[in-house]
Amino acid sequence: MALKIHGFHTFVLMYDKELTIREPKVPWFNRILFSVIFSAFLTFIIYFFSDNVINELTTLDLANVTFHLIWLFGVLIVFILPLISRHYIHFNFSNFKIMHSYSIGIFTYNEKWQNLEDLKYISVFNAYSGYEINLWYKKNKFLRVFALEDSNEAFEKAFSLSEKLNIDLLDARIRGNHRWVYKSAYRETGKIEYID
Repeated sequence: MALKIHGFHTFVLMYDKELTIREPKVPWFNRILFSVIFSAFLTFIIYFFSDNVINELTTLDLANVTFHLIWLFGVLIVFILPLISRHYIHFNFSNFKIMHSYSIGIFTYNEKWQNLEDLKYISVFNAYSGYEINLWYKKNKFLRVFALEDSNEAFEKAFSLSEKLNIDLLDARIRGNHRWVYKSAYRETGKIEYID
């Protein structure tokens, strides 16, 4: 099933026992920009550690420059990696677990499966970029699951997720009017009713 998120297409694979949400593919411009910056950084390091430059530095200068190069590399990783990585959220409803994955090209990093504990509710609300579906847990922590441009589609997906997780649903699509959904009525009639 394909969902339109912020003008991009992403895939949500929903089964009775599992749900996988994939962010849109990374634009080519981001990949090219990262490649150019990373290549320039590596070229600078190779030039710097060539015999001509390194022989002219004192030990203290060499330590200073090395520290700054490591710091610059860290900054590049922290700010540029999120621009080129793709995030996945995997839900396993039968075991009540969640896992996040990140991929860059052919490389994938999977976090460990975590238990879905102390879940509070699912909310769907009007954000500046569309309608966000959030999973609230513990006291006031939340996970942004996904965002859609269509209000009704966002509500349906939020309802489906709240059913799978067996938690309440808060409809906050109208600013300042947050209401709890009477899920049994929606399940039976398809019409939204609220708990007063």
